[in-house]
Amino acid sequence: MQVDAVPNETLPMSRSRKKSPFTGFTTARSDQPWKAEAARAFRHAAAQALRLDPGGVALPVKRSARVNPWDAPKDGKQRIAEPGWKDLRK
Repeated sequence: MQVDAVPNETLPMSRSRKKSPFTGFTTARSDQPWKAEAARAFRHAAAQALRLDPGGVALPVKRSARVNPWDAPKDGKQRIAEPGWKDLRK
């Protein structure tokens, strides 16, 4: 069985698009300052736990154990009801 080959010139070019139109709830430009502060607080808590318990049993495992991720400037997402083509760009 032979399949007819289609010349590359006739195939449409694939495009990278978002599959679902979601955007953040915020006007904040970046999460970076909050993430740096949260990581600093996490490292501080880990160092204190090591000082109090050298065996490391009481170490915090995740950053969310020390800080609330919902306090971040970009803390949620919302669905865009009628997305335009600019909303679907990555």
